[in-house]
Amino acid sequence: MSKILVARTGDLGFVKVVGRGSFQNSGCLKAFYLQLLKEGVGQFVIDLGACTYLDSTFLGILLGLGLKLREGGNNLLTILNASSRNLELLRNLGLDRLINVAGGNLPGDESVTPAKTGPVTTPNGNGTSAKPFALEGVKEENLEDLACPVPTRAEAAPTILEAHEALMNFDPRNVPKFKDVVEFLREDLGQTVKS
Repeated sequence: MSKILVARTGDLGFVKVVGRGSFQNSGCLKAFYLQLLKEGVGQFVIDLGACTYLDSTFLGILLGLGLKLREGGNNLLTILNASSRNLELLRNLGLDRLINVAGGNLPGDESVTPAKTGPVTTPNGNGTSAKPFALEGVKEENLEDLACPVPTRAEAAPTILEAHEALMNFDPRNVPKFKDVVEFLREDLGQTVKS
């Protein structure tokens, strides 16, 4: 079973993906981060240590968060504990140019192997890491389950379309990967196809 666990401490929004990160839970993740952005949260950490799968919709929603953080003043999204497969997905879609990838784990989280851990740092804007930020206020036992009812196909389609358009707009190498999906979704939603 997949779930998303969340916490907020001060200026930090924390998300832990357990199981699959997919179109089924992308919409609730987006709603969560949009609410925190409205409340002035400027840092987000996504822990993928327990994530077994990421689909392109979920990655497109993460891209949307990364872009909103960058627009808001040079803050970047940080990914913790990504498996080699999830790192490959991030790189193949170009997201590694926008998202800081780091090691690290929460106090009390035994699901992360020591080989994946390391100092958690924020990027300093030139692709290198700068000062560490603290996850002290975020503990495994304090994470809350984010309610994610499974959307119908009609409910999920706008989110899926938005995520794939974002991926295509962010990196031209993604256009051939997702062009057919985007065209199909636009037709399905009755939108005019952009040329």
